[in-house]
Amino acid sequence: MNLKNITLIALTACCLLQVGAQLFAVSIVASTISESPPRSFFILQGEYGYNSSSFWDIVPTLTFSLFIIALITNWKTQRQKLILFSLVLFVIAGLVAGFLLEPLFADIIKIGYSDRVDAALQAQARRWYIFDWMTWILGLFSGLILLLALIRPLEILTNTSKDSNY
Repeated sequence: MNLKNITLIALTACCLLQVGAQLFAVSIVASTISESPPRSFFILQGEYGYNSSSFWDIVPTLTFSLFIIALITNWKTQRQKLILFSLVLFVIAGLVAGFLLEPLFADIIKIGYSDRVDAALQAQARRWYIFDWMTWILGLFSGLILLLALIRPLEILTNTSKDSNY
């Protein structure tokens, strides 16, 4: 074990942890919320309503920090491009979540719980649900690419070829 492997293992574990949590959030929570709004907003109500904001405030920031650390420690290895590609997917998913999903979710739930079903709100919630799945897929691919980087043998890249100057 060395620092390059340790940082990449930590990053991969954290990224896949986040992917797993997002899978739960999309398949259970988002599915329930988008089913029959605003009646389905009951899951968010009351003193013990579902709220995962503390997880989402911490883990993506930790994952991003681990991306930077793993990228620095693996910079001169053949893993560099895979980590960079994974980071790009992770950032795109984060931007979609931050600038599209979160505002859309806030818009959907601002009406609050009511014991009725609103067809227009249901259509809006379905769009949010589909985008949430798309974001999860980006996160999954990011994690799978990290797994590919992790199984690559650790070789340091050198620029000794004279033919590489063109």
